Amino acid sequence: MQRNHLTGLEVLQSQDVDETRALVAGVFCDHRLSLTDRTSQLDYRHRYFRTPAMSFSVIRYGAGVRVAPQALESFFLIQLPLKGGDRIESAKESLLSQPGRGTIHCPGESFSMNWSADCAKLAVRIERDAMERHAAALLGRPLPQRLHFAAEMDTRKGSGLAWERTIRQLLRSVQQTPELVGHPLMQAQFEQLVMSGLLIWQCNTLSNCLGQPTANVQPRHLKLAEDYMRAHLDAPITNEELAALTGISLRTLYNSFRKFRGVSPMRYLRDLRMDKVREALLDADGIHNVTTVATQWGFFELGRFAAEYRRRYGESPSDTLRRRG
Repeated sequence: MQRNHLTGLEVLQSQDVDETRALVAGVFCDHRLSLTDRTSQLDYRHRYFRTPAMSFSVIRYGAGVRVAPQALESFFLIQLPLKGGDRIESAKESLLSQPGRGTIHCPGESFSMNWSADCAKLAVRIERDAMERHAAALLGRPLPQRLHFAAEMDTRKGSGLAWERTIRQLLRSVQQTPELVGHPLMQAQFEQLVMSGLLIWQCNTLSNCLGQPTANVQPRHLKLAEDYMRAHLDAPITNEELAALTGISLRTLYNSFRKFRGVSPMRYLRDLRMDKVREALLDADGIHNVTTVATQWGFFELGRFAAEYRRRYGESPSDTLRRRG
């Protein structure tokens, strides 16, 4: 077994069945693991990283295996095959999971998996408490029942494909910019993006409620949210926090920003922080380094930051820095 850190991701490896089971259990939950062909050689490889409410994994076993977890207790498990296939069996149904057809398993469910030798998956673990708090915030009231998702996920097109691409882009960003993992501003933003996308796109017990139209929001609610953003630009502000502050649901918060400002709350917040970057770059007595200023305000994907900066202000960040001199 090898364990090390590589570009922001934890890397686990093993060729021993018992050791592999223990390593996987440390990321997910206890389970039984066995080779479907006892003459084959296990070649387990697993890259993952954690945030407060989630973990993201790319995992393969390198051999045909049967995996039988205990009933999930405290988290939702989303599995998106990257290649190969997996026959998933439960008391209710049998599903074939393969690229473009993922699965989601909810707390309390028991199932078993049969990975093909070439199977590799992108797996997302989301803690139940965090998901249900976020769902309640979207509704603006306590959940009427426990949250439950449909098991099959179609990621071949539309919103499902966009959601999977979001997760893949996140993993690429972590590899390129490890600071993303530890920065509270970024953690809060991508956790909410992942949960909101899943709740809105994947069929669940709240889908009818989340699809109901909401009443218009008066501008005073926007002013409360905007004033709070400006006063706490260096803090990890979340949509949930803004909704609680203004006394409205997350859906109403999204809709009001879209209607009156033409952007989402987090896009509006990002623009405010971009303005702070520009102020700092124009400050003759300020920091003389674009990267330092950008990361100070939560911009870690510097290529994307520079492109957005140019679109917004008509010049590059380095141009702004040179101009102040």
